[in-house]
Amino acid sequence: MKAILFIALILCFANCSLETIGLRHKLSQIIQEHQSSLQEKQMSGGWIKQPLEEFEQQNNSILITSLDAVEAKYNLSKDGYEYEKLLQVTTQVVAGINYKVLVQYAKDDAKRIFEVQQYVVPWNQSANSITKVEEISSSSQ
Repeated sequence: MKAILFIALILCFANCSLETIGLRHKLSQIIQEHQSSLQEKQMSGGWIKQPLEEFEQQNNSILITSLDAVEAKYNLSKDGYEYEKLLQVTTQVVAGINYKVLVQYAKDDAKRIFEVQQYVVPWNQSANSITKVEEISSSSQ
């Protein structure tokens, strides 16, 4: 009788241990899935890359303002450069939206890339401003 009781207790503890191991494994899987999903999501206040075609269609005024800012600072048309394409747009949500726009200009085989940063407050147009216009790359091919 004592032997049967002893075996029953061992099986009970063994079963509990197996359940605990199973629960720990399941919990570990849930934690890993959660961590990987957090890595895929953009953290608040971070820069988010935008789809170019969608951006050009929906935010044409941001692109035009960026091109005007580049032309005003570098007077590219005087040197024969023309806007070629939009390379990248990233946004950052703050108390408005920061836009970082990369545009490429070309003349013959020469390419120049510019970064324009704008701060836009949709509900207060007077707060909108260009915060940076800078050439980041120049090459002759």
